[in-house]
Amino acid sequence: MIYEILKIIDENREFLKKMGWIVSDPYSFEWWGGLKSADEIAISAFLVQMTKWETVAKVIENLRRKGLNYIDKIAELPLPVLEDQIRSVNFYKTKARRLKNFSEIVSKNGGLKNFLTVENRDKILEIEGIGEETADSLLLFANNQLVFPQSEYLRRVLSRVLNKKMSKKEAKDYVEDNLKKDLFLYKLFHAGIVSIGKAFCYLNKPKCDKCILKPLCRNKYNETL
Repeated sequence: MIYEILKIIDENREFLKKMGWIVSDPYSFEWWGGLKSADEIAISAFLVQMTKWETVAKVIENLRRKGLNYIDKIAELPLPVLEDQIRSVNFYKTKARRLKNFSEIVSKNGGLKNFLTVENRDKILEIEGIGEETADSLLLFANNQLVFPQSEYLRRVLSRVLNKKMSKKEAKDYVEDNLKKDLFLYKLFHAGIVSIGKAFCYLNKPKCDKCILKPLCRNKYNETL
């Protein structure tokens, strides 16, 4: 079933693009909304929470113009200056504090490439503002670590398509057990599942008739899944 899902996702790359994912080279950073570096991905991961991607993209572009789109630069910025730079995102004061703290930790630990590793996952999860989905997404997209992100979207979509109630961890394990351990496939499948979850597979009143996975879905809408 997982490869049938993947086939439909791959056939709908334009849909993924509309949802903010750029299907690209497996090692490219552009998967993540067309961003240009691991630093930009990490910065955006903090800014995008509870904020529209379009707003975050504009903030990243502004930081890029000013040469502030680097984690080591963020670590050196006074907090009030960082707050002012990201003021247009929701909860900017909290996000500025969390982003600066993350940047300082990363800078003290040899930079993103050295810090964002599977071996450091527990340390990453100890940082304020980083949950399991964010940690795994950073590992996969910012440092090309072969780990599949668990998420509520993944749990919900797979539970309904397979007609099997699953936890987030069980859904993650299902993917890692059944999908070839390949960086491109991991990124493509995650981008597809998140896009389907956001566009169609709502918790309440999902748009089943419009969903691209409708031909495969074994479950008529069920609130318990």
